[in-house]
Amino acid sequence: MTNVVTPSGLPPRAAVVGVVTGLFLMAFFTLLWSGNTFAAWPVTVAWPIWAVFALLALGFVAQGVRLIRARKRFPAELSEADAQYRRTSGRAFGMIFGAEGLAIGIVVMILNATGHPGYVVPAIALIVGLHFYPMARVFQRTIDLYLATWTTVVGLAGIVALAAGAPLAQVTGFVAVGAALATTAYGLYIAREAGRLIRRSRPAA
Repeated sequence: MTNVVTPSGLPPRAAVVGVVTGLFLMAFFTLLWSGNTFAAWPVTVAWPIWAVFALLALGFVAQGVRLIRARKRFPAELSEADAQYRRTSGRAFGMIFGAEGLAIGIVVMILNATGHPGYVVPAIALIVGLHFYPMARVFQRTIDLYLATWTTVVGLAGIVALAAGAPLAQVTGFVAVGAALATTAYGLYIAREAGRLIRRSRPAA
């Protein structure tokens, strides 16, 4: 994520922006996934679960804001090699993200058209999990492989459970929490990276 450093020993601002973006995205998706628990379980059960995830998401945003405030302490220059890598990885990310969105749209349309709307949540989780595999290669991050496997298994388990006749509400809640745990883990990983960058950017005493 921030392997390239400038002569100052700090990564360029472009890398910092990437970390901030990651934190905000994980906050959003954590809230989105955990919010599905309200459609699955009673409010008395869903509310405390969502509140925990919401607090974590708020922490991701706060860490992102801290890093934004420290942004000017990072060098603006970008080496040609790093610029080329970021152009290439940016295009790859856009293609993967676009393919993910298209796949979700098509699958949701098919499931609704065939009378299987209950499979939408686990199917989306499956697609999201699969999209992490190429992301691991593009951004050279091992954690993407772990998250891909976890989220894919959660989605598949939800599909299998529904096919076996498990209650829709319970399966939806299980998948929602499972996916939210994945985005939370990713958010914590990025938040730790953000904290490391902030500490490195502080002037020596």
